Amino acid sequence: MPRYYSCDHKPVELLAGLAETACPCCGESSSRTIGQDNGFAVVKCRAEDCGMVYVNPRPTPQGLKEFYRTYYPEQADVSDRWEDEMHLIFDEVCDWMMQGRNAPGDVLDVGCSYGHFLSNAARRGWRTTGIEPSPGAAAMARNLTGGPVQECGIESAELTPGSFDAVVSLYVLEHVPDPRSVMNRIYDVLLPGGQAIIRVPYAEPFMPFFKLLRRPLMLAPMHLNDFSPKVMSRIGREVGFSRIEVEVGCPRRSSDMVERVGAFVLGNAAKFAESCSRGRLLLPLAGAFSYRLWKS
Repeated sequence: MPRYYSCDHKPVELLAGLAETACPCCGESSSRTIGQDNGFAVVKCRAEDCGMVYVNPRPTPQGLKEFYRTYYPEQADVSDRWEDEMHLIFDEVCDWMMQGRNAPGDVLDVGCSYGHFLSNAARRGWRTTGIEPSPGAAAMARNLTGGPVQECGIESAELTPGSFDAVVSLYVLEHVPDPRSVMNRIYDVLLPGGQAIIRVPYAEPFMPFFKLLRRPLMLAPMHLNDFSPKVMSRIGREVGFSRIEVEVGCPRRSSDMVERVGAFVLGNAAKFAESCSRGRLLLPLAGAFSYRLWKS
């Protein structure tokens, strides 16, 4: 399991107060259980036009808020390990943000962690704002960037509608109880013509292998939602984004060796297929996808 977060002290307590939820994508209440992960049921929506995989029942919002207060461990080098895992993705996202632009603008990072992406963007001339619910990580992000970082989720953040040229959220939506409401807020704070870049895991195709290897299916309760390109694109359209592009993107350099090897082999195979097909072929075993969404 990756070591840039800590979860071994909370799942038992969180299991004591769970709440039933409808499908976060389509609102369907009917689902079927497809596995167990860390004591939590992993289910799949029964709606034929959806099929989203998610944790149900799940911890309450208050339980999750307390959980994330101590989500990040306090070791001195944990921030550096996170940057090592993500720096290729940070570079790629910064390149995407500049496509079609003459100059940098204002960027918001939702779930900015230790602030490394914001620091990267600031070096390229972007004016940066961060949102991070973990007190320790938010403090480190402020020290690293020197810019504003609000210690909260985007739902309660003080943000002016239509104030950002770009909004970035990397490996965040899988954690939140209501990803549609987060997507709505991202859309709201974007300027017309602005771009949202969101990266989320897609674990469902791997779950049969995870079961055989006795590995976590979704890393519950950290991950509550799993997003196929079909599900993520549907949410984006229904929120109001006028154009959506799905990208395989750079693989994450996980500190878990099995994940790192898998991401390198399968992620690069997916990128090769994407390139050869000019974006028409998206192999489901990529492990994660990046979504570029534009607001008219």
